[in-house]
Amino acid sequence: MITGSFLALALFLGYAVAVCLSMAATFGISAASHGFVAEEYRIRRRYKFVQDAVWLVATTAGGYVAALVIGETHPWLGGTGLVAILIGVLWVNAWEMRQRGIEHQIVMSVVTVVGVAGGFLLRLR
Repeated sequence: MITGSFLALALFLGYAVAVCLSMAATFGISAASHGFVAEEYRIRRRYKFVQDAVWLVATTAGGYVAALVIGETHPWLGGTGLVAILIGVLWVNAWEMRQRGIEHQIVMSVVTVVGVAGGFLLRLR
């Protein structure tokens, strides 16, 4: 029961950290330079690459926080769960998927796995 509670808390906090950092960076970049982000109401290609890098940092931080909460009890379960949740939400958000394009959706999916694994490895090493 306690392990399940820690796992749920780890997944929630890891998700929240990853999404909040990504949103904060997105809002900050958009506020600082709207022309860099979009042109004629379309997301620019170079901003998509910046967003991929931001997502890597955000998922690494989310993985680290999740590993911090769950500890060494079930790191594979926590990491796999966080990756599944983040990728699931990434692919369900249809509007952003259309704006980004399939290439960047795939890149962001791979980046999610790398970032969460990196966050767990940083914490558990």
